[in-house]
Amino acid sequence: MWLRWQHIWFLGLGAATTVALAAGDTARVSLQVLDTVDVCGRRECVLVVTLSPVQARDSLMGFNLAIRFNPEKLIFHAMLTSGTLAEGMDQRGFGAQAGELRAYAFTLTRTISGAQPLVAFVGEYRQQCPDTAGVQLLYVEFNEEFERQRTVLVDTLPLPVVARAVDVPGRLLRTRAVVREWEIREGNTSVVLPLAVEYDTTLRLAAARTVIGGIPEWLSISDVSVTSGTLQSWEQQGQAATVSWSPQGQAQLAIRFEVQQRKTDTAVLSFLTEPHDSCSCVTRWEGDSVRIFNTSGVSVAEWGGRTVLRMSGHLCLEPGEALELYDLLGREQWRGTALEGRRCVPLQSLSPGVYVGRRHRFGESFPVVFCVQ
Repeated sequence: MWLRWQHIWFLGLGAATTVALAAGDTARVSLQVLDTVDVCGRRECVLVVTLSPVQARDSLMGFNLAIRFNPEKLIFHAMLTSGTLAEGMDQRGFGAQAGELRAYAFTLTRTISGAQPLVAFVGEYRQQCPDTAGVQLLYVEFNEEFERQRTVLVDTLPLPVVARAVDVPGRLLRTRAVVREWEIREGNTSVVLPLAVEYDTTLRLAAARTVIGGIPEWLSISDVSVTSGTLQSWEQQGQAATVSWSPQGQAQLAIRFEVQQRKTDTAVLSFLTEPHDSCSCVTRWEGDSVRIFNTSGVSVAEWGGRTVLRMSGHLCLEPGEALELYDLLGREQWRGTALEGRRCVPLQSLSPGVYVGRRHRFGESFPVVFCVQ
């Protein structure tokens, strides 16, 4: 069938009028891959065959071509003619099998001209993981009169079809600290920090890795547990630790730290979860941090122009926390709640003296004791 239509086509066009070939009048043909294939989306692959601008005097009336592709990675199912030179050719054919795409188009009634692409093809990337597949324009043949008018140069160099997870909004993996601040109180021997790992569960994510940084010398990880997931392993090396696990939807991690030493110090621990498999559809990730206060004895600091001797507790509230303060006679001196941003006790409004109170945080309360001089 392929030879039959080709034979009829060239017989029908063999009597076309000859026009003298202009010097340097070259028709360049090349194959282009339109954009990157999104393996986490439609996995659509579009090939465009380009041709130098064609004039009416060039007598273009038809073509046939072949493109080689990897059938294990690509499949092509349609010939696109809208907006191409092939749109003006009423006789068309297309087929793709055994790793070779063949197509033709011609007309017997008029010549075709313009600066559009010659033709295009749409297919699908068959695999779900990022990879590269090769395509190659094997040949392009035109009707005899066009090839007499133009010197045809066909670029047959192989081209890569790049398939990857395209970075689009919504493909985000977020690690959120459930408790943003923690105070180690007298008698505490361990600290458990819960982390929420959130993402669109329709995204492909087979394995994840949570990286913990900023671990002070007075803390060490003793246990890790995962809810809505499977823990693979965890390891701490110095100030950093890595937790490898497999998510099964929105997950929560609980990191248990043993308190190795009581001392007046503050540490900021960072937490970041990132995909750990090559086929993940997550393209960006955000982390969070937790501030941990380790106190021992009385600390002295300059605060708002006042000297503060702090025995227990902290004087700034994180969102969702509340604090009430009393003097030693039990009279309320200040009450406040942090609704959105951080809020600190206005020490300049307090008279010198000793203050006690309770700090409320996520259903728990903690004592606050300090002296203003």
